[in-house]
Order: sequence, then C-alpha cells, then structure tokens
Amino acid sequence: MKTVTFNLAVLLTFCVGTLAAQSNSFFIGAKGGANLSKFKYTEDLSELYPTTNSIFGLNGGVSLGFEIQNFTLSTGLQYGQRGSEYQTDNFTDDQGTGFFSAKEKLHYVSIPILVGYRKYFGDKIGLSFTMGPSINFGLSGNIDETTEYFGSEQVEMENYKVAFGSGVNDDYKATQISFQLSPGIVYNINDRSKFTFNIIWDFGTEDNFNPRYKNANDFFADFKGNEVNRSTVFQLGYEYHFSFGDKY
Repeated sequence: MKTVTFNLAVLLTFCVGTLAAQSNSFFIGAKGGANLSKFKYTEDLSELYPTTNSIFGLNGGVSLGFEIQNFTLSTGLQYGQRGSEYQTDNFTDDQGTGFFSAKEKLHYVSIPILVGYRKYFGDKIGLSFTMGPSINFGLSGNIDETTEYFGSEQVEMENYKVAFGSGVNDDYKATQISFQLSPGIVYNINDRSKFTFNIIWDFGTEDNFNPRYKNANDFFADFKGNEVNRSTVFQLGYEYHFSFGDKY
C-alpha cells in the first residue's frame, strides 16, 4: 500500500511539474456537501445481511489543481462520513426467533487524484467530468447494534468503537482505495472565480476488513465475503484561479 501511495504521489508531482510550464491556470478552492453511503457485501455476508440502507453524511475540504485548455488535474484533502445500515432476516437461535440490525458511521480523510474535462458553453456555464482514484485514511467510527426476539419486549442494544489499522484487533484497513466518477457544472463568476457543483460516485475497490482481524475472528470462518464502500456525494465548490498564459 505504501508503494501504491508513493507511486501516485510521484505521478502527481511529475504531472504538476509538466503542467506548470504550459498551464492556463492554477487553482485553489474549497468544497463541501452531503452524501449517501452504504456497504456492498459479497458471498455469505450478502446472504447474512440481505438488506442494506444508505446513511446520511457530511463532507468537505480543500482542493487544488491545474486547468489547461479544457482539461484539469486536481487533488486536495477531503473529510467524509461513510457507513451503512444493514440487517438480517429473522433468524433462530437458543433464545428463539430474532432480528438483528446495525448502523455504522465511519470517518475518513481522503486524497483524490483526478483528471477531468470541461466543456464551456459561452462565457459563464460549462459541464465537467472527472475521474480517478482516491486514497482514503480511516480515522474513527461507531457501530450501533440492536437485537430483538419474538415474544420478548427486551431489546438488546450495544455500541462499539471501530478501529482502523493492521493489528489483530483492528476492524478495518487503515488505508483504503476507491475510484471516483463525477459529472458536474461549472459557473464562471468572473475571470478568476468559479462555482462548481458535482455529483460524485465513489466505489470502493477492495475489502474494508483488515486481513489479520478477519483471520483471527471465527465469525469469518462461517461467513465468508467482503465489505466495500459505496457513496453518492453531492458537493458545492468554489475555485480561485491564478492565470498562466493568455486564457485569462
């Protein structure tokens, strides 16, 4: 994972250096908004949790990049809330017929590395499309679990802290990679300032679970499969451009 992160950083540095010599503008900005996210399960886990629901979260951060003609290269630092609600069908154990549900809210800091294209219609309005990987660093999280049984008014409720890392007791990987696709709208306020609006589809590319935790936990001997993040992000942004060349 460190090698992947290093290679991406080297690629970005090289591209930034190349673009700086010929770029029309360098921009900095801020973004913020809301998102809906949920888990996608595979194999036995998808049968154990047949119902997953999206949860609401917030996101925001800073961005920077280059715009050369109609193309963009951008990165930044973004905070985002992810997670999911998930539940079983009715099950039977020693206590009778029961039902289990849980809600997870996870907190991440992400570094996206995005290439894009902007098509302007007149002086004010343009359409955009960006895509690329995002390196996501887990910060913290909580799981609220509820179990109830038929014929009983007692409801069992428990709360757990989520740990990110590579230790045997760390639930999730400290670093996770996702891929983003994002159509959007660009509005030119003036020669240097732009408003942006984007819808971002963020797809996890790997299992969230830490392999050492998974290997040590008997639960995964009975229920095999992966858990990956899926998010739909709605984001407003502002960019301030420092011009190079004659475009501005």
